[in-house]
Amino acid sequence: MKKGFFAFSSTPEHISENVNEAIKKINTSSNVKIVPWRDITTNGNYLIKEILNVISDSDFFCADLTGMNDNVLFELGFALGKRKPVFLILDTSHTDSVRRFKEFNLLTTVGYSSYHNTQQILDEFHKSKPFESKRILIDEFSNPSSSKEKALFYIKGQIDTNNSQEILNSIENQRLPYILDDPVESKTQPLSWYIDQIKSVPAILTEFSSIHRVGHELHNTKCALITGLALGLNLKVLMVAEKPYPTQIDYQEFLRKYTNRQSCREAVAPFIYKLKDEIAEIIFKKRTPLSSKERTVLQKINFGEYIAEHENENLYEYFVETAQYESLIKSEHNIVIGRKGTGKTATFYYLNDELGHDSRNHICLVKPINFEIDGLVYLYKELSNDFEKGYVTESIWKFLIYTEISKSIFLKIKDKPIYAISQPEDDFIKYIEANKQIFLLDFSTRLEQELDNLRQANKTQTQAEFKIKISEILHDSVLLEVRNHIKKLLTKNKRLIVLIDNLDKSWRTGGDISILSKFLLGLLGVVGRISVDFKGKPQEKVEFTFHLILFLRSDIFKYVMINAREPDKIEFSRLRWNDPQILFRVIETRFSKLSAMTENKDLWQNYITHTVEGKPIKNWVSLKVLPRPRDIIYLFTVAKDFAISRGHMKIEESDIISAQKDYSNWAFKSVIVENGITTSQMENFMYQLMGEPNILNKSQLEEYMKRAEINAEGSDMFIDHLVSLSILGREISENHFEYEYEFDGDKKIKVLAEKFNTQRFRLHDAFTPYLESTVET
Repeated sequence: MKKGFFAFSSTPEHISENVNEAIKKINTSSNVKIVPWRDITTNGNYLIKEILNVISDSDFFCADLTGMNDNVLFELGFALGKRKPVFLILDTSHTDSVRRFKEFNLLTTVGYSSYHNTQQILDEFHKSKPFESKRILIDEFSNPSSSKEKALFYIKGQIDTNNSQEILNSIENQRLPYILDDPVESKTQPLSWYIDQIKSVPAILTEFSSIHRVGHELHNTKCALITGLALGLNLKVLMVAEKPYPTQIDYQEFLRKYTNRQSCREAVAPFIYKLKDEIAEIIFKKRTPLSSKERTVLQKINFGEYIAEHENENLYEYFVETAQYESLIKSEHNIVIGRKGTGKTATFYYLNDELGHDSRNHICLVKPINFEIDGLVYLYKELSNDFEKGYVTESIWKFLIYTEISKSIFLKIKDKPIYAISQPEDDFIKYIEANKQIFLLDFSTRLEQELDNLRQANKTQTQAEFKIKISEILHDSVLLEVRNHIKKLLTKNKRLIVLIDNLDKSWRTGGDISILSKFLLGLLGVVGRISVDFKGKPQEKVEFTFHLILFLRSDIFKYVMINAREPDKIEFSRLRWNDPQILFRVIETRFSKLSAMTENKDLWQNYITHTVEGKPIKNWVSLKVLPRPRDIIYLFTVAKDFAISRGHMKIEESDIISAQKDYSNWAFKSVIVENGITTSQMENFMYQLMGEPNILNKSQLEEYMKRAEINAEGSDMFIDHLVSLSILGREISENHFEYEYEFDGDKKIKVLAEKFNTQRFRLHDAFTPYLESTVET
């Protein structure tokens, strides 16, 4: 007799009645024995160990997703990890559950059986026959990994709190190689991605959210499923949560709660320290493959990661060049701008590898985990005039850049064998170690520390006194000495290159945009002064040049330009993807380099449908996604997952269409994240578009804005913002709508639209499936 387990929520109340009736009928009419979770008790108490033991001993697993209960998702994840066939149901008349399932977006490729009553559960169960199924999802949704071994998979909280920063700092300080799932980048990834990451690590740390935080429902449900999956695969597990957080029956013994940064550190530290001590042994054990099952052709296809941070070790092999990157270091500084997902971070890593091949170059990477924004804003508001603000900005940046350069050189020298270290290098090591509190802390800690010192500085009367005080606080004398050390070390090199990314991660709703823009602008002004400092006196011979490249989101760069005195003198490079052929090269190159194939290298001819809805595949996809590498990689990865789950031999038309619906959900969430610095009511406004026509006039948009409580006086500015995010396109000729994809591109489009004067806009096809818009031709 086959044994099964059935997980379901206690609410809504009708779930228990429907499921329990179905279980009784299945158990009396079939050669199957299903145990509901409520029947597993010890002395009247539900024990998670007993529940997990029953799931482990079962032949298959059933779950009702109605209510999207975290306990149920945790048990589902555990069953997937234990390689159990699964049978999932959902009452599609329960609108809140259907909405949450769609927003969750992790199980769309797995699917569910719809029901409204007990008989429909029975019909779907006997149709699916999970007790006979050989389908193992974690074998289907898995790509061969070529990345280096990591020690930890960290699912970060959906809000970048001090606690999140403390956890990241704890991991970084122990120098544990880790994989980061950052909801700031993407709220959820495809299920196949999580399976791949979990299979590649021995431990997972999951940061659940306080129920007082916006978006906690979706985030905690994701954490429950993935942590259950990790536990099922026998990973070391730690779950942490900021109070208040209700204790769930299923994972209370794995969960540690905290109230502040100190208690967070105490909750995480023992796990991190123990992991570091045991890392060699547990990674060795992890090398044993989980399954030797023969992989299908589609399972061997790999399009790589759509977030560059997840593939920085291998990106160089399949990076698609869209510009002459050597030109970026011809001047002292340059700015690379682009929309979120256009490849700024990918370019950052590519440049590091490309320039690093030349031994004459020293590359310093600046990629802060977090950025002390609140302290910076507070300090600026205390300063009394533009001179003080300007001088502090320059001084802070000089301090940070010098200390980052020094730290990077120090770590590079320390990696050398002792016999290869020269006397100047040994002197440099001793100097840095003697001043480690200045040089060896991470970027964000150094900034936070110095901002605190500056805030506590006594008020001074004159500019001269002010400059002396700031020089003392920011260690000008120490920086002068370390600069002399660097000159001795780099005499044989030609270029000292600083690459800076991630400064926009802390650019968030509620921040003082003017102050933040001026601070970033100050970085550009200080580059020339650092270069002059290195050159020193005319009689000094300095054989290296100094260059800085800053990677910045285009929407943030707009604010920087607004605050610039001479914006026309700021040089910048755009990341362009306006040519579909170049965009599809991203997919083709990744397929060629990453897929474990020996023949049939033509992706489009052999593995993907040629047409979708009567159009050539490339033409159709070009209309349905925002033209960014991140988007097209996501679409094709999910399409492959759908094809695998349906047993297809190639990616068929139905898989592409299903993937585009999944992508639309993801794109919707992504654009809300990208919008974060401007309008807090954006999400409310976007939901006003639900079920509406995809072509709208200005008066309709203003009505939706009113419902979303957006100030009518700013309607033109808000519409401009929607256009700048490519959510809406302007009508520039009859039924021809143009979308802005590049920085500052809307000026031309706006003028053409004003001349045509219909005041009509079209919702981008990337968002219409999720918003269930009615499409007008």
